Amino acid sequence: MTSDGNIYLLQYGSFVNKGVMNENIKKLTDYVIYEHDNKYYVHLGIFTRLNTAKKYQKILEKENIYTYIKNDYLGDSKLINEINKLDDKLFEEENSNKIKEINKEILDLIKTNVY
Repeated sequence: MTSDGNIYLLQYGSFVNKGVMNENIKKLTDYVIYEHDNKYYVHLGIFTRLNTAKKYQKILEKENIYTYIKNDYLGDSKLINEINKLDDKLFEEENSNKIKEINKEILDLIKTNVY
C-alpha cells in the first residue's frame, strides 16, 4: 500500500438532526462522528483498501447494520501510514472478533488525530 492519502469510509449515515442521529446510533458500539456543514456523518470504519472496507461491511451486514462505502482523501501521511499498518493486519485476519478489534484501533486513531 502507498501512503497517498486515499481512504475508504464505511458510512452508516448522515444526519441533520443530532437527536435523530443519537437515536439511530444507539445499537452501535464503535464509530466516529464527523460534523461538517451542519450535518453529522457516522463512520463505522476507515480503511486504505477497498477490499478491507468490503470485508468489514459484510461482517456488519450479518448483524443487520448496513453501510455504504465512500472514497475520500486524508492529507496526513503519518496517520495514513498508521492506518495502513492496521489495515494490513485487518486484511490478513479472518476472525470477525479480531477484525472488529483492529477496526476499533483504527477508529481510536482517527478520533485522536482527526475528529
